[in-house]
Amino acid sequence: MKRLFSNTVFTGVDGFVLVALNLLATPVLIKNLGMEGYGAFVFLSTFSIFGLLMCFDLGMEGSLMTYVARFEAADDNRKIQDSLVVSLLFYGMMGLILALVLYYFAGFITSRFIDETGALNRATVLTSISIISINVFVQFLTLPFTAILQGLRRFVITKSLNAVLTAVQYIMIMLAAIYFHRIDIAFMVILGLTLVRLVLLICLVLYKLPHFRPMRWRVHFGILRVLFSYSWILFVSRIIGIIFNQMDKFLIWLYLAVSQMAIYAVVVRPANLIRMLISILNSAIIPEVARLHHNKETARIRTLFINLVRYAYLIILPLLTVTYTYMDNLLSLWVGREFAPYSYMAVVMLSVYLLAPIPAMASTILTGLELIKKTIWISIVASIINIVLSLILLRSMGLVGLLVATLVAEIFIVFPYLAMMMRFLEMRAWEVLRPMLQIIAVAVPFAVLNAGVHATFGRHPIVWIPVVAILTLGHYAVNYEFLLSTEEKVGVFSKLKIHKARAIPEAMHQ
Repeated sequence: MKRLFSNTVFTGVDGFVLVALNLLATPVLIKNLGMEGYGAFVFLSTFSIFGLLMCFDLGMEGSLMTYVARFEAADDNRKIQDSLVVSLLFYGMMGLILALVLYYFAGFITSRFIDETGALNRATVLTSISIISINVFVQFLTLPFTAILQGLRRFVITKSLNAVLTAVQYIMIMLAAIYFHRIDIAFMVILGLTLVRLVLLICLVLYKLPHFRPMRWRVHFGILRVLFSYSWILFVSRIIGIIFNQMDKFLIWLYLAVSQMAIYAVVVRPANLIRMLISILNSAIIPEVARLHHNKETARIRTLFINLVRYAYLIILPLLTVTYTYMDNLLSLWVGREFAPYSYMAVVMLSVYLLAPIPAMASTILTGLELIKKTIWISIVASIINIVLSLILLRSMGLVGLLVATLVAEIFIVFPYLAMMMRFLEMRAWEVLRPMLQIIAVAVPFAVLNAGVHATFGRHPIVWIPVVAILTLGHYAVNYEFLLSTEEKVGVFSKLKIHKARAIPEAMHQ
C-alpha cells in the first residue's frame, strides 16, 4: 500500500498540472485563436489516444497493466519482455492504420468547420490534420511503454514525466497562439513533444528497469493471445468511455456551429477538475487490485473500495459547495462575462461528477478483478441511454441537452454498480452509504454559508474570494478532524514525512 500511496500522490501532481495549465490556457487560446479557431482546436485535439481514438487500442493498455502486474508478482521477467515486444508490434500497426485513415478523411472533417464567414482557413485546418495524423502514430508507440511502467507500479516515473512535458506543452502552445494565431503551429508543438516523450520512455524502460536487462527480443504469440483474452472486454469499456467523454463533441461538430464547441469546452472545464480528482484516486489501483486478487485478499479489496469512495467525497464536496454557488462569478473571472450566462450548463455537468465516485471506483476495481465481463451490461445500457437522450435533447434543448443526457446516464449506473460491488466483495450497501451521508451532513452548513456570502457579496470579488477561501479551508479542516480516523491521520502524516525526508537529500545532491 506504501507504493500505492506514492503512485497516487504523483498521479495527483500530474493531474493538478494538467488542470491548472488547462484553465490558464483556455482564455489565452480563446483570445488569440478566436471562438471558431479555439472550437476547431478543441475538436481536432480529440483525435488522440486520449480522445476519440482511445478505443482503438482494443483494451490492450488495461490488459497490459493487469498482466504485467501478475508477471511481476510471479517474478517472470521473460513474460514482461515478451509483453513489450508484442504490444509494440500491435500498437505500431494500429497507429499506422489510424494515421492513414485520418489523413484520408481530412477533407471531410474540415468541411464541417468551413462556412461562408471565412473565420477558419481551410489550408490551416488541413495542415493541422496532417500533423495530427503523424502525432497519432507516435502516440500509439508510447502506449506500451507507459502501460508496462504502470503495470510495474512505476507511476512515479510516468506521472512525473507527464507532468513536466504537459507543463512545457501548454506553455509552448500558449506562446505559439500569441505569436502566430494559428492552430497548425499549436499541433506542431504537440507533435514535437510527443516525439520527446517516446524517446524518454524508451530510455527509461530499456535502460533503467532491471526487468529489461538483458533485453531479449522475440515475438511470443502466446502472450499476445493472453493479452487479447482480456483486452476485448476492455475494448468495449473503451467505447463506452468515448461515448461518455467524447460523443458530445462529435455531435456538436455534426449538428451545431463550431463556436458552440468553444462554449462547451468552457462549461465542462470546472467539472473536469472534479473528474481529475476522482481519477487521481483510482488511477493507480488496477495493478494493486490485481496483486491483491492474485493473493486472494478480498477483504483488503473491500476496504480499499469503501475508503476510496469515502476519500473521493471528502475531497470533492468542499469544492462542489463553492463551484455550485459561484459558477457565474467564476466563469466571469476566468474567461469573461460573456460566458456567465452559460453557468447553468456547468452546474449540470458538475452534478455528473457528484455521483461519479461509486461507479468510477467500482469499475476500476472490477477491471483489476477481471470481472468486467459480468458487469459490462451496466455501461452498455448507460451508453444507449446517453446516445438516445443526446440525440433527442440536442434538438429540443440545444447544447445543455447533451449535458442532461450524460447526467441521466450517470444516475442510472450508480445503483447497479453498487449492487455488483456488494455481491463480489461480500459487503453491505450501508458500509459505503453511511460515511457518504456523514460527509454530506458536514457539507450542508458550509453550502448554506457560501450561499449567504454569495447573496450578500456576490458582486464584490475582493470580499467573497478571501471569505470563500477561508470557508473552504475550514471545510477541509472539519473533514480532516472529524471524518478521518486517528490511524488515517497518523498514516497520512507519516507518509508525507517519508516523502519529505526523501526529497531533502535528493535536493541537496542536485
